[in-house]
Amino acid sequence: MRTARFHKRFGAAVAPTLDCGRMEPSIYEFPDIFRRVHMERPHEIGDEVRFMRQVWERHRERPVRRVLDIASGNSPHGQILAREGIAVVGIDRSPTMIAAGRRESRGVGAMRFYRRAIERFALPEAPFDAALFMSETFPVMTTNAALMSHLRSVGRMLRRGGLYCIDIDRHDGIDLVRRRRLWRKRVVRIDGLRVWVREFHRPIAWHQAMHSIYELECTIGFAGGAVRTRDLIPVRYHTPPTIELMARASGMFELAASYADLSMTRPIEQCGGRWFAVLKRI
Repeated sequence: MRTARFHKRFGAAVAPTLDCGRMEPSIYEFPDIFRRVHMERPHEIGDEVRFMRQVWERHRERPVRRVLDIASGNSPHGQILAREGIAVVGIDRSPTMIAAGRRESRGVGAMRFYRRAIERFALPEAPFDAALFMSETFPVMTTNAALMSHLRSVGRMLRRGGLYCIDIDRHDGIDLVRRRRLWRKRVVRIDGLRVWVREFHRPIAWHQAMHSIYELECTIGFAGGAVRTRDLIPVRYHTPPTIELMARASGMFELAASYADLSMTRPIEQCGGRWFAVLKRI
């Protein structure tokens, strides 16, 4: 599992904890640092937006003029779309990320942000033509109740025929562990600042519908003193058939297509690392 770039914005959906019970801050409280920690590649956001436009062109007859960005963080995708004249609304649980998004999008175009939980939400907004859930964050919702509530919340915000595109990591190849185990250590350098990163795998109960639990620990070497962050990320296993089943069970969606690795032509069986579920509002 490519956890290094998994969930670039999911801090809003995860509770940071310490084993001893004392709370630590989340890496997602530091918007200028967390993307580098997750090794986001140059031009990655732009490539994802171009792919979204290809999906919209293929699966929607009318132009997309209003977009809902779910678990948006500071909504880098939305900022690009807003500059191109699309009205964008972002929702996220993190006030830090929302503040960053509002600051960065001043003068960009029609952008608004709301602080909302991704599992269940409502907005004082007109219906949207499309919604997107990027950065492979979707699998942090691990219960059936949360998934159904989420899909129904999104469905209520979309026009009939509207598209919901979900970015999902290919989940295979992880070793289940009986105890917390160090997976990897690395150092990230950001403009003279050093961040020591440790990543762990944690055990999961056999009866839970999860693929893994990923723990991210960062020590940020600020000049005034080091700050340690910790985030626990539960990951549910998703494949195209399970997403299709959940879409139908919600009563809101059908699975229109599955795409591999930002490609409109690569067979899903040849997915190299991430895939995209395209749901259509019925």
